[in-house]
Amino acid sequence: IGPDVKALQVYLNTHGFPVTPTGLGSKGFETTKFGTLTQKALIKFQIANKITPAIGYFGKITRSFVQVHP
Repeated sequence: IGPDVKALQVYLNTHGFPVTPTGLGSKGFETTKFGTLTQKALIKFQIANKITPAIGYFGKITRSFVQVHP
């Protein structure tokens, strides 16, 4: 829970991996909670970008990728 989660949701929502199409977590309605919808969107992002392991954890490898591809 925190502003970093909201930033991640914004990133996912604006880079083709929506957290959810409507409601909390959707574009413009991002939240500070990292729940299953955020995790599932992150897994899709990781798979599409060949980031392993693709388990929906926003760790060092994924963070580095996001920094290089803002």
